[in-house]
Amino acid sequence: MKQEYKAISMAWLSRTGLTNLNSGEGGFNLIDVKKYKWERKEYPYVSGQAMRFYLKEAIRRKLDPGTREACVPDPQGEACGEPDKCILCDLFGFMHPRGAKIRLSPTKVSPAMGLKPLDGTLVTDFLTRRHRAEEAGRLEGDIVNVELSTNIYKVGICLDLLRVGREEAFETFAETPRLIRSLKFDDIIDEKERERRIGLLLDAVKEFSDYSKQARLLTDFTPDVIIACLQREYSHRLQKALELERDGLKLSIPRLDQVLREMIGEKFFAGILDGVLENTKEIHETLKKFKVEITTPREMIGKVKSEIGIV
Repeated sequence: MKQEYKAISMAWLSRTGLTNLNSGEGGFNLIDVKKYKWERKEYPYVSGQAMRFYLKEAIRRKLDPGTREACVPDPQGEACGEPDKCILCDLFGFMHPRGAKIRLSPTKVSPAMGLKPLDGTLVTDFLTRRHRAEEAGRLEGDIVNVELSTNIYKVGICLDLLRVGREEAFETFAETPRLIRSLKFDDIIDEKERERRIGLLLDAVKEFSDYSKQARLLTDFTPDVIIACLQREYSHRLQKALELERDGLKLSIPRLDQVLREMIGEKFFAGILDGVLENTKEIHETLKKFKVEITTPREMIGKVKSEIGIV
């Protein structure tokens, strides 16, 4: 794998059908949508914790049944804490309150922020939970109100390549009265396994599917418009590249242009599905100005893997 890159950043937009991807606090007979407020309007969002869960489950699906490479947290929510053996503990970190054993997550994930106000997209549906009564042949049920919405969400992820398959180690020097500590990384797996784990995470971005309410509210939440960057300098700047204009479903071209100009010298990729945004032609023109190759989102993931040397 190429060692010149320190991080892989991705930012994407995903347009969903009518669904409830992540419930809020709820209430009596109510399953609501998680909401945030901006300029006195409510918007839906999916928590960063939920997004991490979706990616973890996508990775788990790629592994052989019965494998011990991906642990399941115990009832207290604690993972195994063995990143040399567990892919998920390596990629997503862990914290053990007892003994203060901590691993910083190499994978940074944003919440999925809905970009259109709920006042124009929210509906309430009735869910009937049917169950058989004690009397033979008779069905009973409870009615629950479920908030549903359709929206376009912005999501981001940044993978710190230097930390995958490695643990922090401190070197202490005593040549001076005051100790000097230097941070380095010790390998805990070989390079081939590092490449495999990075590849699993990239594949998870294009295939994650274990979001909530899918038995009755099936939708797709994977990227429709995505931009990726292989970075020689670690930063989260790419997360500002994709913003919608206030009206309609148009991407802000000035914002995209400015962020790409700020990150000149990095390696960019883009994947776009037609029909998701209203100004796709202008997006293509802006990306081509920076010599960004444009494919579909899934094809783009393959291009990123090939560029860093992952088969």
